[in-house]
Amino acid sequence: MSNHCPFATRLKDQYWAYQLLKRRLRTKFAGRVIKTLRQKDLCNLYFSLHGESPVAGLVPSILAMPQSRESFLYMALFASIYRSACSSAISAEMDLNALVFAWDTFCAFYPSHIQERRPFGRIRPANFDEAWIITEALRDGLAELPYCTTCHTPYLIIHGCKYQQVCQICVLNQIPKTRTIT
Repeated sequence: MSNHCPFATRLKDQYWAYQLLKRRLRTKFAGRVIKTLRQKDLCNLYFSLHGESPVAGLVPSILAMPQSRESFLYMALFASIYRSACSSAISAEMDLNALVFAWDTFCAFYPSHIQERRPFGRIRPANFDEAWIITEALRDGLAELPYCTTCHTPYLIIHGCKYQQVCQICVLNQIPKTRTIT
């Protein structure tokens, strides 16, 4: 089937709508990549999958996501998995296959820490919406994932964030350990 066939395009969009919405992505985000389904169709699909209406309200910001330096470590881990799975440059376009793979892998690492509703813990992204926001920020240049020259690991930089643009692993390793195990 060619990409110019309306049936093939709609079938592909239906597949991605199902894949994204079953992971509880906001329908507003799904509508950015799914062009052949109306917003109402996406809401109906979300309701049929989860038995509840999609999440409404303000869209989370990449700047508000990190709650502590430790949050950056988890966000960098997710971004690293995404970058490794991407078939093209992460700044080019969003790779849905890589996003779904990175999220599923991240969930396998931290199965008891993924929460759909607030309060969120330190492990971020806490849900698929936040994973989407991280990948969008990487694509749009609001965040980047350079390698640290000291510890040789990737770390996440969020431009405009209240935390310094440094490797969080190195910073956390420099904090003196106050607790001793006896």
